[in-house]
Amino acid sequence: MLFDYARERERDTMEHANVSRRTFLKGAGFVGLTAGILGASELAAPSHQVALAAQADEGQSLNKYQTIFGEGTQYIPVKKASWDQLDGYVAYDDKEFNDSDISRTDTCDFLIIGCGIGGMMASLEAANEGANVITIEKMDRGRNTWESVGGYNTNMQQEINNVPDPAEYVEAIMRSSYWRARSEVVWSFVEQSGEATDFMNDMLIKANKGVSLYSTVQKETGYGFDTIQAEHKLKFPDNVKWDTWWRGPVAFDSLETTAATYDNLDIRYNTAGVQLVQDESGRVCGAIAQDENGYYRIEAAKGVLLATGGYEANPQMMESWCRPEDFNGCCVYAPNTGNTGDGHMMGLSVGAQMDPLPHTLMVFRSGLPGRVMDASMVSSCFTSSIWVDFKGRRFVNEKLPHNFVANAISEAGISGKPVWFVFDQAIVDGVKDDTGKLTSDIEDGKARGELVQADTIEELALAMDADPEILQATLEDWNGYFDADEPADLKFRRSLETAAQKIQTGPFYACKHNSKVLVNVSGLIINEHAQVLNNEEEVIEGLYATGNVSGGMFSISYPRHLPATSVGRAVTFGYVAAKHAIKGA
Repeated sequence: MLFDYARERERDTMEHANVSRRTFLKGAGFVGLTAGILGASELAAPSHQVALAAQADEGQSLNKYQTIFGEGTQYIPVKKASWDQLDGYVAYDDKEFNDSDISRTDTCDFLIIGCGIGGMMASLEAANEGANVITIEKMDRGRNTWESVGGYNTNMQQEINNVPDPAEYVEAIMRSSYWRARSEVVWSFVEQSGEATDFMNDMLIKANKGVSLYSTVQKETGYGFDTIQAEHKLKFPDNVKWDTWWRGPVAFDSLETTAATYDNLDIRYNTAGVQLVQDESGRVCGAIAQDENGYYRIEAAKGVLLATGGYEANPQMMESWCRPEDFNGCCVYAPNTGNTGDGHMMGLSVGAQMDPLPHTLMVFRSGLPGRVMDASMVSSCFTSSIWVDFKGRRFVNEKLPHNFVANAISEAGISGKPVWFVFDQAIVDGVKDDTGKLTSDIEDGKARGELVQADTIEELALAMDADPEILQATLEDWNGYFDADEPADLKFRRSLETAAQKIQTGPFYACKHNSKVLVNVSGLIINEHAQVLNNEEEVIEGLYATGNVSGGMFSISYPRHLPATSVGRAVTFGYVAAKHAIKGA
């Protein structure tokens, strides 16, 4: 653990473990939360935290996150689902702090809570403007599991004549939300993302480590989806070997190097934001923080930015605020136990408005039961396979953008029945496997009960507990598409030109797969300046939000076909918030 939060607060937790704790939004029925009972900051919880978690189970039927919206709330019945993939420490606390609880008071111009990419960009911009900045991060490093950055009209795009139409970009984001996104927020993102992304690139280059951004030229998405040339990927020096598509850690190394050059920027890791502080007028003027030595207050003359990420490591919040179909049966992608909704709760505690429920998850395809498919070389057979449900029926165009096929996978497996991808020996033989790892991983999949192998389709179906006649017909249809004068997928319109082939050479294989959750992307409603709004659409003075703790951009399903929109939002509104707080513009 980074430090033992639970031991610091165990006594307080034990005293407040029932549902009778104070409410802090008077008249709204907003019940206080017992943060410490929700688990540890690592996947393997210490014994004393397991005991506390067991105590929490006694009150599971009274999930406190379900009481958050007050008396004017109508609940829609949904099938109950559990999220047990992550369980992190919730730092937020609604307790009334006495002066004796506070060890000291620090002061700054601008306080940033959370140091992922949004918090880091805000830190750098505020420091660059000359402000005295304190940034606190709950973990030992900000989350950096991302690939690229979305933006409009950057210098990199202009250099290669690859600037997208801003109205098309806005319309694509709005369409992906079925026009539930807030147009002023989307327009602000698009219009200001170029300046913010250029600033990020300047900060990368300033580190002098050979890391920078470049504008990509994307292929057409196809299948009726928008293609917007907004993506910026990371370029590394030749001496850097980086095999994963998660390129954020290398970029973060450069950004941290640049941050260290500012004497007016103090980044404090292993330090959690616990509670916002308001003055008599209601303006947010600071926060209570907690580190290994206890609680202290940070006063921020120009405001506070929440950049705390989502809440995928808070099981009760996930189960209360997300559509069960979106996470039921999923594994977790790039697990991070720091994202527990602390910023959401801090904002709500001062009257912030939040995206309506259910919240939107960023969900990908290609998970395995309890782990991501990237962990197994069997994933190399995934692209050319076809996907079938528990009966052996194909159910989707396997080449649709990740979020859409992830939805289809989750729907096909909603009853708890397995979803499979089916491939043959020809696909296996087409994979370069000089080390024999694919063969080894196939055997490992069999041992885990994830993968079955058979000499015939009938035997494969029986091993899958599927209907042999249905699976045989599915494969006959699929193989027949290639024999036509003009080969075409007559059922789901999948392109047969690339990464598609007949499945006819035994032995045959079927591997279970499911969707995987990366992050939540819904949060507190902001305006075009990243200022948080209350339920009357009024600005909560002094409070800003960026990244996945902010809202107004996504609904229903995250638009994975618009690359890096989430990271672009974090970069842009972190930059915008800092600029507005320090300069008022």
